[in-house]
Amino acid sequence: MKSLSVHLTDQCNNSCKFCVVNSYQGQQEHVNLKVVFKYLEENAKNGYESVNIHGGEPTIIPELILILDKIKALGYPTVSLQTNARMLSNIEFTKELATRGVDLFVVSIHGKDANMHDFFTTVEGSFEEAVKGIKNVKALGKKVRTNTVVCKQNYSQLKDIINFVIDIGVDHVNISSIHPTGKAFENFHLVVPKLSECISSVEEAVDTAIGRNMVVTLEGYPPCMLGEYNKYVIGWDDIHFKLLFHNIVLQDYEVFMKNETRRKGDPCNKCVHASKCGGVYKEYVYYYGWDEFKPVISED
Repeated sequence: MKSLSVHLTDQCNNSCKFCVVNSYQGQQEHVNLKVVFKYLEENAKNGYESVNIHGGEPTIIPELILILDKIKALGYPTVSLQTNARMLSNIEFTKELATRGVDLFVVSIHGKDANMHDFFTTVEGSFEEAVKGIKNVKALGKKVRTNTVVCKQNYSQLKDIINFVIDIGVDHVNISSIHPTGKAFENFHLVVPKLSECISSVEEAVDTAIGRNMVVTLEGYPPCMLGEYNKYVIGWDDIHFKLLFHNIVLQDYEVFMKNETRRKGDPCNKCVHASKCGGVYKEYVYYYGWDEFKPVISED
């Protein structure tokens, strides 16, 4: 699958403790429409099956509607939007997005209730707005995939988070290993758990989703930690993202991630997954080292 990706803004109406973008609140940021439109126009006939829009928080950017109109006019088949869903609590605004071709809303949910979710976002009421936003999207017949970033504070309640989002009607749940860059690096010892400490909770959450006939995926986990749960890892090798990040175009986002954000150590040299695995986030091994990683000698 070929997909275009547009990083629309660094600005956000949340200020998550683990934000990889290091998003900020404050003065309104305006998008350079000339750059975005040129990117969309140049790639319109190149076989891209979808456009993925993210940030920051794209729903707070005034130019979003104009960009969606442009995407629709150029004939891209589908659009996905990564969002904290707070603005989607307004049903009329959600209708605006849905009628302009947003088919999939990827919504961040990091707690089973307001106490945990709002702790991470640092905005009181953000959980309530996100839940209302999800319900609005589903009422309009569109799909929702939730994404939960696994942190020290929430890994013990992953099962409860999965049950909650299934109960409110989502179509797909994704569980992400925390990428300790941006604010997550600044808050490393506050929010980043050891993988060996949280992996059993991740597996329990996957089992919960499967038990309820829910589509579930995992993201950012090195395969040596997952065993039989490797089959739930998102197949990024099959999804080729071309990314516009500010004024820079990355031809293959996954190649960039492997080369720039991850590292391999001694345990990787003998591992059967070495050829496909990108390694471990470099910030993670900077603090935690390689002791918990063991090479997988055989896939049997």
